[in-house]
Amino acid sequence: MAELPFSLALIRFLADNRIDLLTILFQFFTFLGETEGYILVIALIYVMYDKKLAFRLSVLTLFMMSLNHFLKMLIRNPRPFISEGTYAEKWAVSAEKAQELATEYSTPSGHAMAGSAFYSYLYASAKNRYVRIIAILLLLLTGLSRPYLGVHYLEDVLIGWAIGITVTLIIIKYAENIHTVWSTCSYRQQVTIVVISSVMLWLITRVLTDWSIDGQPLAFVGYAGFLTGIVVAYPLETQKVNFDPRSSPALFKILRYVLSVGMVIGTLLLLDKAFTLISTDYSLLGYALRYIRYTIAGIVAMFLAPVLFVRLGLAETIPKR
Repeated sequence: MAELPFSLALIRFLADNRIDLLTILFQFFTFLGETEGYILVIALIYVMYDKKLAFRLSVLTLFMMSLNHFLKMLIRNPRPFISEGTYAEKWAVSAEKAQELATEYSTPSGHAMAGSAFYSYLYASAKNRYVRIIAILLLLLTGLSRPYLGVHYLEDVLIGWAIGITVTLIIIKYAENIHTVWSTCSYRQQVTIVVISSVMLWLITRVLTDWSIDGQPLAFVGYAGFLTGIVVAYPLETQKVNFDPRSSPALFKILRYVLSVGMVIGTLLLLDKAFTLISTDYSLLGYALRYIRYTIAGIVAMFLAPVLFVRLGLAETIPKR
């Protein structure tokens, strides 16, 4: 598909007139819209505030990230400066990140799409005025960081916001219906649905890329794996552990947070090193191992970490009714 007639002039102007401090700030906001950033934010909500909210935010965000990659592969609009070959100089991202992004399409912006879904749902769920203000600011800044850094057109961000907010409003409106339907499925059925959906969506992406392994985004497999992991883990935690995220003094909550994040990041890094010895990323086995790695990380985040909280005396359990 040919490039969409989006405004490269604006992105070029931003690239040629960046201010160092603003660049650092927008790099931080763009980090918050990536997998590692969401791990930090969702882990905070999960271990200190509201487990159900953290679970729903996780499912919504991972669904939107997966949908985003699917839409990108349908639309196939190249990122700014790709066609003219100057992206390495124009993008304000690391060389490693630029190499990864150059293999992905531009429209719509994943940061805008997932970020608008995440923060609009958080806004609707939070009662605290300051949390709502922060949610609005992060929604805007996460999206706007992308054209500033040169990796997306402004139109990509606007389309991403429109899709993310629209889908979230629909989900909020029908939340109880969705919960009722999902609850009618057994635990085994729920896990099976997620695994089969992940495989089917992956097969569709292969069709869209003419069955080319190299043409599929690695990130998508990670999102599907994480989603599978938390669907496996969250019911187990509720039934077998059921820790109270609001229990214990502030110091214990901080320790829970540090432990949780450390366990998840550590799991991803260790398995990455181990699986690299088995297969390359761009192979059928490599994709399967990546899916498994993120599935395990999701289980660690929402089940194994809480088990450790309780055993170390860092959290109390919610009494069974």
